[in-house]
Amino acid sequence: MDKEEVLAKSRMENKGRDMPKIEEGKNSARFAIIAGFCFILIMALLSLIARSKMIYGIVATEFCIVFAMSLFNAIKKKERKYIIMTLTNAIPFGIFTFMTVCEIFQIHP
Repeated sequence: MDKEEVLAKSRMENKGRDMPKIEEGKNSARFAIIAGFCFILIMALLSLIARSKMIYGIVATEFCIVFAMSLFNAIKKKERKYIIMTLTNAIPFGIFTFMTVCEIFQIHP
């Protein structure tokens, strides 16, 4: 494939889409995830200081967001790397969700 064919294919794939807006959306998603993890860190430290115990619901919520974003990409793009990323994100999401449910119902497995 020569340069012109690659450019033509790229234009067809991105037809009707504004590249700066797409990049802005990606940057805002990255910022939101980083801000969310910083919030988790602060809340985790506060819960450890105040209760000597971690509040897992906060962590589960953040991993839910990350899992949902990767699941969307896996469904939309159907590429192996996105499917693997979704499965990788599902593990901590599942663990923290399980721990949250145990915390809510005061079950200690």
